[in-house]
Amino acid sequence: MDPMEKAQQGMGKLEKAITGLPGVEGYRAKELRRDADKQVREGLARRLEDERRRLTDFQGQLLSNGGLLGMDAMERAGTRLQTLIDRIRTASYGYAGFFDLQKVREGELDRLAAFDKALFDQLGPLDEAMKTLGQAVTANEGLKEAIQGVANLLAKMTDDFGHRAEAMQAAEQQ
Repeated sequence: MDPMEKAQQGMGKLEKAITGLPGVEGYRAKELRRDADKQVREGLARRLEDERRRLTDFQGQLLSNGGLLGMDAMERAGTRLQTLIDRIRTASYGYAGFFDLQKVREGELDRLAAFDKALFDQLGPLDEAMKTLGQAVTANEGLKEAIQGVANLLAKMTDDFGHRAEAMQAAEQQ
């Protein structure tokens, strides 16, 4: 179910009645978009946290096998992943309140939501890269390439999320 639909279904009777009033409808739609944006980003952050724990497990497994050579690269990948998680969790909602002077239009909110959803599309390739890394750790071969594959995907995700921030700034300047 789409996050917007979830937010709409979560509305109580009073909220639904108030939402139909002139001037309130657009405001409430933006509130729902804001809630949906937050839900999408929190879901993304939770999934990335799972990957972070997985990477930590691989580090422990690598140490148990006596493989110190890849530890620096894995630690850098872990730091990059944690930084991305933190940026996603603390990002602006893409929304200006009802009485704020600076208003963000619905089209801009939709564009920001598209950035967040595009990051979800990258979770599949990240999962595959993590599987490859797990296999490399277990086999103790191809480790450098597997770590680099994870690092490259994390760099792309970080860059893509940076473009979201740029879109947010552009929306605020209009």
